[in-house]
Amino acid sequence: GRSWDTSTRGTGRCLLVACASRKESEDRMGTMGMAGRTETGSRRVPGSPSKEMHSPTKARTSRVPTYQPQRSSRKLFKEKEHMAEEEHEEVEHTVPWIAALTTYFSYAMLFLFGSLRDMLDNAAALVGLGFGGEEPANEKGYGKLLNDFQDFYTRRLYYRIQDCFNRPISSAPGAWIDVMEREFSAPDQSAMRPTGDVITALNLSSYNYLGFAESDLEMRDQVVATMRRLGVSSASPRSELGTTDVHRELEERTAAFLGKQAAVVFGMGFATNSTVLPVLAGAGGLIISDELNHSSIVVGARGSAARIQVFKHNCPKSLEETIRCAIAEGQPRTHRPWRKILVVVEGLYSMEGEICRLKEIVAVCKKYKAYVYVDEAHSIGALGATGRGVMEHCGVPPEDVDVFMGTYTKSFGSVGGYIASSQAVCDFVRRSSPGAAYACSMAPACATQASMAFRMLAGEDGTNKGQQKIQQLRRNANLFRAGLERMGCEVLGDRDSPVIPVMLYNPAKIPAFSRECLKRKLAVVVVGFPATPVIKSRVRFCISAAHTEADLISALRVVDKVAESVMVKYKWSGRPNVTPAGEVLRQSAKHHMEVVGLWDATHVMWSDTLRIDDDGRFTRGNGFAGSWNVAMRDGKTILRLEWDRWPTEELELNSYEDGDNVSKSPCASPRRHMFTGAANLVGSTPVQQNFKLRPREDPLSPRDGAVPKRTATFKLL
Repeated sequence: GRSWDTSTRGTGRCLLVACASRKESEDRMGTMGMAGRTETGSRRVPGSPSKEMHSPTKARTSRVPTYQPQRSSRKLFKEKEHMAEEEHEEVEHTVPWIAALTTYFSYAMLFLFGSLRDMLDNAAALVGLGFGGEEPANEKGYGKLLNDFQDFYTRRLYYRIQDCFNRPISSAPGAWIDVMEREFSAPDQSAMRPTGDVITALNLSSYNYLGFAESDLEMRDQVVATMRRLGVSSASPRSELGTTDVHRELEERTAAFLGKQAAVVFGMGFATNSTVLPVLAGAGGLIISDELNHSSIVVGARGSAARIQVFKHNCPKSLEETIRCAIAEGQPRTHRPWRKILVVVEGLYSMEGEICRLKEIVAVCKKYKAYVYVDEAHSIGALGATGRGVMEHCGVPPEDVDVFMGTYTKSFGSVGGYIASSQAVCDFVRRSSPGAAYACSMAPACATQASMAFRMLAGEDGTNKGQQKIQQLRRNANLFRAGLERMGCEVLGDRDSPVIPVMLYNPAKIPAFSRECLKRKLAVVVVGFPATPVIKSRVRFCISAAHTEADLISALRVVDKVAESVMVKYKWSGRPNVTPAGEVLRQSAKHHMEVVGLWDATHVMWSDTLRIDDDGRFTRGNGFAGSWNVAMRDGKTILRLEWDRWPTEELELNSYEDGDNVSKSPCASPRRHMFTGAANLVGSTPVQQNFKLRPREDPLSPRDGAVPKRTATFKLL
């Protein structure tokens, strides 16, 4: 096999060295060779690097806090482990037959009319009546340079809706952005030009999970100071003049945050996968990849000399079957044992919003002594109790994952990527990967930005801003997901995921949904073929900790209207659950309380008025509505609030006779009754003691005018 070796001579040039033997190649791979595991499957911990092996990340990690699972994290691990044991195999997403039929028919019509237009253009070109915009004729004797289908799809399908893709902005990609308006500037719609106008829209399209894309004063000052001290760019690779103190600090913080020995920083996230995988898996090796892995993983795997096999998306059972067959058959033709098997997965799949089943996948890899390579580009910072990614979310120790890959773009408001692993592996990657040895290093100011984000997440800045961002992101993601599911959209992915895809299917609905949202000042990302299968077009919402509850509520209102007009509510039941007025009055009389009227509601996430009508409906002050009913359960009186756009919440009738509570109440009654219950803060997870309903002083009935002061009050348990 071959490996890239960086050896510095007088001019600092790099040499390509062909390994003379298999043993020499294994020695260069360090812990990634065949001897990396013992017969019992345990990992051999590499020793300190040799004196000849220079390491830029040398012995400075003592001042950086290392990863230690917190008590709350361990409790979360046990809960998730218990849930995983009871969980059955995930069912693959299937397309409704009517959606598949109409989608295929739509594409057939588009291809038919596109082919007819091509025939007319070719005929017009033969007689000298070209309509303009057609591809210039090839010189005699030369074949067509462009791919036939790709050229046809671009000209006849993509150009017609390209205003929905790659929209330029003129602001920071924060919670709100300024979208530059464009217009077509060519007859064949192949080019667009800005009009000079901008639309300020709510941003649900950018990877800004923790909100670091917007300027923080302290971080901004540090970044500007680094730029003035070290310049805008080093304009040099890491092996020459591109390594500075801020790069070493970022590597130390990355390794300590993930609980690994060392880390290597790259200037580009895509190049991290595409240039590291070829050097980790060479001739005689096998890469087993998830079928929905990112294109950077696909490019890196294809660029290696290793064989490639894929397994069913996020399915440990399929992975085990693939590994067993690969071990039994061995290498092609020779049937020799594989030198190494590298399993590559993503922590969070950005097009599906699904979280990797890492615990089960690691168990399979341990069983068959395969290495685990996890791409945490979207999960680092966004998942886990402390933002340490999918390993913390799934309860997997850092030592069970051989190589962590990630980027600083999604959660940290910077650029570039990293590899975190053992010291020997990082040293080998630093010498051998073209992305580290030859490509320009990350800009020093960007490295400082990422380091400051790590400091905030670890609490080293003396505040709890980092933890607040993580918790806010989780609340926002689950709140928005619950709203989409409640309104009847077909939502993919898992809870806690900040990426929330909603299926569109039909190609005509791609531009319709995007344009209608932008008209209502909502910026979204729509995705179609070839980024997704041809019948699985979707819109992808990206949630951020920078969003407020009011932002998401207004976004859900827009999505509700657009989804209704574009007809993508594939899961809508057809009607809200309304209790007849007679049944409501009967229940109220049965339980001896007056529920109809105006209430002061204090929720864990909002405070507002709540008007309950005698027709079985209630309305919050901001316009959100639902159905209600009262029932007896286990000797307790329960008020059910069945929101049209949110999960149902139940409140229990309680009696309060404490003098302090009476004095604080606006009601003159000496005896207070309150309804209390468990509110749904995130999805269906109840949060105790955070929702109260109190009758307003001299409330007015929405139908009958004034009513006597009530002595019943609802409070959420």
